[in-house]
Amino acid sequence: MVSSTSLFETETAGLHGRTSWPADRLERPGVIKQRAVRRADLLFASEILRSLREGLTPSQRVLECSGFVEHWTVASRDDVCLLEGTVWRLPFSLSTIATPLLAIDPLAGWARTVDEWLTISPCLNSVATPIHPTAIADRAARWLERQLQPDDCGEGGITQN
Repeated sequence: MVSSTSLFETETAGLHGRTSWPADRLERPGVIKQRAVRRADLLFASEILRSLREGLTPSQRVLECSGFVEHWTVASRDDVCLLEGTVWRLPFSLSTIATPLLAIDPLAGWARTVDEWLTISPCLNSVATPIHPTAIADRAARWLERQLQPDDCGEGGITQN
């Protein structure tokens, strides 16, 4: 049995400034340039997604230290859903994100991307574009599985560090 402490409390807070997706895959004006993701990060993301699908949720302590995303939307790109929006982080930084989304709970006000927890504002456009958390998690699981296949670990993809 995996406890919520082992997955949610031990994750380093230093990940907030790090981005992890190749710029050529997500290049858009105003979006932070990003690097290739490490295999270990994807394995850790798979474990977090598995735990979320088993019913565990992030602790309040983790969410208090997370970035806050406003004006967000979930977009479908290639084979994964992306969380796009404006993120505020301490100490007072503002940036635009477009990052693969593992899981989201708009009612509870959180989202999990591959490398961080985020607190999200209330969804103002949920009537026009309904959010289906189970479908997002299912799609993320398939995407992670494909990313972790040995054929994807070559040049320009996953790094082994």
